[in-house]
Amino acid sequence: MALSVAGKDVGNALLNVVLKSQPFVPRDNITAWMNAIGLIITALPEPYWIVLHERIVSVVNSPSLTSETEWVGYPFQLFDFTACHQSYSEMCCSYTLALAHAVWHHSSIGQLSLIPKFLTEVLIPIVKTEFQLLYVYHLVGPFLQRFNQERTRCMLEIGVAFYEMLLEVDQCNTHLNYMDPICDFLYHVKYMFTGDSVKDQVEKIICNLRPALKLRLRFMHISKMESASVSQQPVSNMSPAPQPTQVPVNVALPVSQ
Repeated sequence: MALSVAGKDVGNALLNVVLKSQPFVPRDNITAWMNAIGLIITALPEPYWIVLHERIVSVVNSPSLTSETEWVGYPFQLFDFTACHQSYSEMCCSYTLALAHAVWHHSSIGQLSLIPKFLTEVLIPIVKTEFQLLYVYHLVGPFLQRFNQERTRCMLEIGVAFYEMLLEVDQCNTHLNYMDPICDFLYHVKYMFTGDSVKDQVEKIICNLRPALKLRLRFMHISKMESASVSQQPVSNMSPAPQPTQVPVNVALPVSQ
């Protein structure tokens, strides 16, 4: 803080120790260096550590996540820091992801409380591809338990933001290749953290998704799906068929005079 430069420049320099100076950092101790950066930068005022959000935006907008031809492999390999580091295939995506986890791990809950706003105001407008969506899920997913314990309101806001982001990706792509992992993650968020607390908001979003996603997420909004299916059935099919074991009962009706 006593340096004669802006906090933003100091924060970027701290992040660059890992992101741009890998040859000078012992490979066996890379995670220790990341944790050291997390401890230092989170102890400083907001202008120093908020630059991490800018780095995340830069990665989300990178060709590796925006272009299908830039990375033709399995996206989860792209996000696996340990595998990339051990194979000497340093990727900005995996390094930034690991560094963000290290910084947020050492952050206070007050610092983490900016993440919902970061998702809704910054990331949702720029997330257009499946790779971007999966990257954001990988980014925030490990901290859902802490949000659930310390800031429930933030947890609910993040849960809704995940669906809004999925809707944006669904509308921007003609085909989705990773619907099953995406839906599995959303079910995990519901049954482990949000429950039915965001059901009303989620139902409105799911109703605008493509049929394949609706089918996979049918248990998120089962009530509306059931009512919709019933309303589409013919009137004759809505009455239950008489059971063979049912005994008819004759009821005497009053005769009008």
